[in-house]
Amino acid sequence: MLNSEYTIESLALEFTAAIATLDEEHGEIYVNEDGYCGGRIGQHNVVMAVQSKIGTNAASDLAARMYAAFTNIEYFLVVGIAGGVPYYGPPGAQSQIFLGDVVVSRPTGKYGGVIQYDFGAWIKSGRLSIGGHTDGPPRPLLSATNLLESRHSMNPGTKIPNILQEMRKKIHQFKQAEFEDPGPKEDRLFHDNYRHHPRFQDQDCEGNCDTKQSQGRQDRGSYSVRQTDTPYIHYGNIGSSDQLQLSAKRRKELQEKLSVICFEMEGAGVIQGHPALVIRGICDYSDSHKNEKWQKYAAATAAAYAKELLSVVPAQELTVEFPKTL
Repeated sequence: MLNSEYTIESLALEFTAAIATLDEEHGEIYVNEDGYCGGRIGQHNVVMAVQSKIGTNAASDLAARMYAAFTNIEYFLVVGIAGGVPYYGPPGAQSQIFLGDVVVSRPTGKYGGVIQYDFGAWIKSGRLSIGGHTDGPPRPLLSATNLLESRHSMNPGTKIPNILQEMRKKIHQFKQAEFEDPGPKEDRLFHDNYRHHPRFQDQDCEGNCDTKQSQGRQDRGSYSVRQTDTPYIHYGNIGSSDQLQLSAKRRKELQEKLSVICFEMEGAGVIQGHPALVIRGICDYSDSHKNEKWQKYAAATAAAYAKELLSVVPAQELTVEFPKTL
């Protein structure tokens, strides 16, 4: 296919899950020594890339190179994992996020859906006045999220369980288990004042952290129930930064101040210069505790939502032209 025939670009942090969503693979595409993966999802021709480095600057650079190489790109989807805010919303009407759930950027309050919370100006009191407000998602993508949210509230609900099953069929049998739902027993939320021991900072919590200082999913009320492969979808502001957010105290402060419901490290770099939507699977609670068991499954739930979203986004009518770079 010509480069100009691709209309959706996806920046993915877990390439296996992203590629497994394709209905048809077009193979590898090389432009100026950069490698991409092309394919089709529904009516859309999609080109995918994965960042070699984390951070908003690296994401901005990759998006610019992709936009230059593929001349008819209409939208970017930034798909990957993030740390979630376990509780958000007003008292008495709080929502809860659990591992494996999906967060989608949507304008909330005075913000456009993605907030670069480490960007701004220092004021006299020694506080950072946040100045990293970004534009919201393009109207067609925002309309599609609204439509999908409405469909999910009706029977039969989301198609994500079926999409995840089909994805795993495409993954080698020795790797399939890594993309399975780890289940509620592997979902623990540690108390805000209990930090991961610095001596085990490069290791998971299992065997190193005191589970008595945590809540299991079953201890967080009836809202915690999730059927296998059926994550809840949350919409709101996403915090984006070049620094990992690993403080439960800071997580709570930013949620209360900016209404962010998850934290990641790429979205702001893309959405500042390109029409984009950020989609994140939740793999931890954005605190000091580590649990790598959820990372690949969370990447899969985000990729599955992206695929379902594209099923309700109208395909662009293209005028085919020669690519800028062959």
